[in-house]
Amino acid sequence: MRIITQAVKAIDYEEGKIFSKSILPEFGEYIQQLIVHIQTNKSVREYKTRSAETEVIQAILNIIDHQTEEGMIEEDINKIASRLLQKESEVQLRIGSMGARVQKGSLILSLVEKEGSTLFLMAKVEHTDFFEDTDYSVKSGFSKEEEKIWKTCLFEVDDRNALQFLVKVYSNTSAKYWWRDFLELEELQSDEVNTSKAFQAVETTLSRNLKKTAPYDYTVIRNAIYAYFNTAEQFDFSEMVERTLENYKPNDMTVEKKENLLRLFYELPEKKKFDSRFHPALAIIKPKMRKTYDVYNNIQVKVLGEVEGIHDIIQSYQAEDGNRYLRIRVNNDMVFQAFACRGQD
Repeated sequence: MRIITQAVKAIDYEEGKIFSKSILPEFGEYIQQLIVHIQTNKSVREYKTRSAETEVIQAILNIIDHQTEEGMIEEDINKIASRLLQKESEVQLRIGSMGARVQKGSLILSLVEKEGSTLFLMAKVEHTDFFEDTDYSVKSGFSKEEEKIWKTCLFEVDDRNALQFLVKVYSNTSAKYWWRDFLELEELQSDEVNTSKAFQAVETTLSRNLKKTAPYDYTVIRNAIYAYFNTAEQFDFSEMVERTLENYKPNDMTVEKKENLLRLFYELPEKKKFDSRFHPALAIIKPKMRKTYDVYNNIQVKVLGEVEGIHDIIQSYQAEDGNRYLRIRVNNDMVFQAFACRGQD
């Protein structure tokens, strides 16, 4: 990897100021870490520029065209930093009344060549002061911990004259200002498409591999997946699999079956072409969450969506006479009274 240019700008939206930060010789290692982070992170989402004329991509193209002119590079880097300051200030005005705050940090910018590709990296990271352990002087720097990386994006600019450019984006929150307002990007796939593809892929894989061999596990895991779709502000596929399957203790499912199912699940985003992180569009999948069970002649039980603690709400058992029953917890008094037979003397 060859670093052509790099800069660090501290963004202070409270003061409305931008501060340039000095760069140490070993800073290139951190740039490399950020690029690896975004190229290997399963939570990265792919976007495209709205055109080649928006402010950020124009500044990037100007930097590429004037790689040896430090003055022009600094001017374009300042344009990008100023745009981020403006957008963060606007967002803070909107969310400040709700007690929320935009994460404060520094913007790292770098033009690099890697394996024949021209890449432009931008990362919003936590920039903190710390005590040097040798002389106890106060210095500032960046943590290598991934949770201190707020947001990143990586522009692929191999064709300088392209009409649009692909961008890989990571964000640790569901805030849209980073990609929509600041970078002026468009999703390659909408949230609706991602939601539909992900839901269908998980449903089909779960049904084919578990419904017949381990029906109880199938029901509980399926319900947990529904719950995740309904409650996650930002859908993260790896997190969903971890919560619903990796940490699940099987009832009938074998260890081998669980390991195979995990493998199949983790292959789905690439195989079925959906992003690993997106905002769930619940209206698309709500009808598909309904499940009807034929329990007896002319009697059905309909489940309309996820049920918290479903294994405690609905249970099956077999009586001593061999007849099989469903025991369903009831919180509707009228329904309970409708079936409250007190018997006869």
